[in-house]
Parts: sequence; C-alpha cells; structure tokens
Amino acid sequence: MSEDGASDTKTDEASELRTKNGVKRGLSIKLLLLTIVFIMLAEILIFVPSMANFRNVWLRTHLDIAESASIVYLDTASESLSDEASMKLLETTLATTIAFRRDGRRQLLATSGAPSEIVEHIDLANANQLSSISSAMSMLFMPPDAQYRVFDATRSIGGEIEIVQEMNYIQSAMWKYARNILFLSLLISVFAAALVYLSLYRLIVLPIIRISSNMDAFSKEPENVSLIYVPSDRTDEIGVAENRLSSLQTDLRKTLQQKKHLADLGLAVAKINHDLRNILASAQLFSDRLTSLPDPTVQRFAPKLIRTIDRAVDYTKSVIDYGKAVEAPPSRRNLVLHSVAEDVRELLGLEKNSATSWRNEIDPMLEINGDPEQLFRILMNLCRNARQAMQDMEIEGREQVLTVSAENSGDDIHIRVHDTGPGIPEHIQPKLFNAFQASTKAGGTGLGMPIASELVRAHGGAIDIEATGAEGTVFKIVIPQNGSE
Repeated sequence: MSEDGASDTKTDEASELRTKNGVKRGLSIKLLLLTIVFIMLAEILIFVPSMANFRNVWLRTHLDIAESASIVYLDTASESLSDEASMKLLETTLATTIAFRRDGRRQLLATSGAPSEIVEHIDLANANQLSSISSAMSMLFMPPDAQYRVFDATRSIGGEIEIVQEMNYIQSAMWKYARNILFLSLLISVFAAALVYLSLYRLIVLPIIRISSNMDAFSKEPENVSLIYVPSDRTDEIGVAENRLSSLQTDLRKTLQQKKHLADLGLAVAKINHDLRNILASAQLFSDRLTSLPDPTVQRFAPKLIRTIDRAVDYTKSVIDYGKAVEAPPSRRNLVLHSVAEDVRELLGLEKNSATSWRNEIDPMLEINGDPEQLFRILMNLCRNARQAMQDMEIEGREQVLTVSAENSGDDIHIRVHDTGPGIPEHIQPKLFNAFQASTKAGGTGLGMPIASELVRAHGGAIDIEATGAEGTVFKIVIPQNGSE
C-alpha cells in the first residue's frame, strides 16, 4: 500500500474514533451534568421554603419548652422562679428572656438581664409562607450577637408565650440544616442523574452511536447490501429516524446501481456506435449508387432510404451527448407538423395493408415552431410504443388504430397521440417517464418515454397521459409557440 493510501486509512480510522468518542463523551457527559444541574436547581427551589419551615419548627419547639415551664410557674403561688430554675429554663430554651402575656398583662418568667436591641420580631401565629421565607433568609446573614423576639399563642392555656434569643443559636442550627440538605440533595441528584443518564444512554446515545457507525460504514461501501441499516421496532423519533435512514440507504443503493447501469450502457453504446458509424458509412455509399439506377421503384424509395440513413448517422454523432445525459438545445424553426408525422409513418412502415391503421389528422397547413429532428423523435417514440402495445396485446374484435392529431390554441400547439391498445397499467404510470423503469416488454430499454419527455421539456413544453384505460391511451404534448425554450 502506498504512503498516501496508508495515511488516508489512518485518517479515516482516527475520524471514526473521534466520532464515536465524541458521541460517547460529549453527549453522555453533557446529559449527566445537565441532569445533576437541573435536579440541584429543583432542590434549591425546595430548599428555600424548607429552610423557613425548619426555622419555624425550631422556634416553635423552644416556645413549647417555655410554655411548659410557664404552666408550672402559673400553678405555684410563688411570684417568680428561683434563680437556679430561671437559669436552667433559659439554658434549655437558649433564651435571654421568657415572658407570658394574658389579658393584657405581661409576666416575666425568666431573664438573664436587660435585653439588647431587638432586630427581628416573629409572630408565629400570623406568619405566612412568603414572610417566613423572607425572615428566615435575612436571619441567616444577621450579626450572631443580635437578638430577636418570637411569640405565639400557647397550646394548653390561654395567653401568649414569648422568648428573646440571640441570633447565633438559630443561625448555627439553620446552617447545619442547610449543609445536611445540600449533602442529601447531592446524593439524590447523583443517584437520579445516574438513572436518567443510563436511561438516556440506552434510549438515545446508543442508537445514535449505532446510526453514526452505520453511516460511516455505508459511506465507504454504499453498494454493500449488508450495510443497509436494519431499523428496530421503536415507534418514537429514534425509530422514525432509523426507518428513514434505512429507506434512504435503500434508495441510494438503487440509484447507485442505476448510475452504474447507465455508465456500463454508455460504454457499450460508445463501442456499438463506433462500429455502427462504419456500417452506416458503407450504407450511404450503396444508397448513393442506388440513385443512379433507372428503376422507377428504386427512384421512388431511394430518397427515403437516404434520408433515413442520414438521420441514423446524425443520431450516432450525438451518442456522446446521450452518454452525458445532455440533449442539444432545440434548433427551432417554423415547419409543417403534418409532414413530420408522415415521416414517422414511413419509418414505422405503416402502409395501407399494415395491421395497424394510421390516421394523420393534423391539418396540412398547421405550422409549428420547433426543432424538426427532436419533434420527429418525440412522435417516433410515442407512436412506436403505441404500435408495440397494440401488437403485443391484440384484443379480439378491436381494430388497431394509431391516430395523430394537433390543434393550435393560440400560444401553444397541442399534439395528441391516440392508440386503441389495452391501456397503461396503474403501477407503471408514476414511473413512465423514468429511465429503465417503464418498459413492460422483454428486451425493452425503457428509454423511449424518458427521451420524449426530455425533448418536450427542452422546448419548454409538457407531456402527460391525458387518458388511459381499456379503450386505449391518449398522450398529450404541449409545445409553447412563444419562441422560448
């Protein structure tokens, strides 16, 4: 293998490896990271109200402890708790002041001294979700030595219990709760992301890897039928993509086979053309000699023979254009269409005693602006196919009639070719003008109708089936007369 070939192979392998790794690493990692991020964002949305709820529960717990102490205090006759009991109560509730309010009268249960400035007043009885969230978030960032007052209605006795606490205790509890929630959220995010990642990897990434690998392999060997993608039974978007890829590869393979067929045909035609031109050259020499014979019959048919041979020679000169799938632009001029149709009749050999009756219903005075040779080929292909169809499927009791007619509609000439054949099968009609696909008889090339269609389009016109069925087929050709191509 040459150095260039080895280099190209290594490049292809490296490109394929990068593609696979890019799909595996790029898309998979993105899916994993995006899943973690999205779940963390959802956790944050849950975290904020849960933090406010935690703060309210924490405060309510300490108020309940203070309320229990107030019940004992109110049931005794003593005016106040002992210093030791007060310190124990303040220590248990983490408060600097505990008070009970009922009937507009406030009773101080325990205090560690004169309170400093109160920066936050929290009424748990009337707190809503939004105010609780706002208050909880602001308390997280207040000075630790600041104090706040919280109060709520008692649960067991009428009245209201309140405590004053320093900010550092609840801040410590809230930050600890936040760390726990963050750690738990990470665990949940990673676990959920792993499940989502594995699911998406199986449902999306793996099929994409298989599809991309198949596309790489098929692009190197598009004619290998074993490389056509076999779609799965999925009915979702991936399944649709698989089915379309398989259909595309199948159609592409057929197109490539057709192109190869055309290439082989072009080579064969070029070889045949080389020898055919030599034979026709000899035929021209013989036909020229025939014109010198005095026989009246020879003198009548010799010009037609010469004209036919000359036309065949002209066709051989354009074989290269056919091979390139390019027709020469029409050389348009005014001509009598009736005469062109008669030339077709003569070349087909449709005489009075023929099995197929010929009817030329074109007005002998009707002129058409077009290329005489291309118009001849259009009518020749249509009439030859019509005659062949009637001969191949003779219907008992029906006369074989081939009719050519035309009319001038002003801007266009409408030409019709009508036969009394069996009609065109429905499954053939959509591909009638496609090369190699419309022939129904053994040995047919399937090129007559495509050639006729191409020549009509070169004139800026259109050709179509006007009617077909058990009574026969009518082809309609429209040739514009504005001089444009």
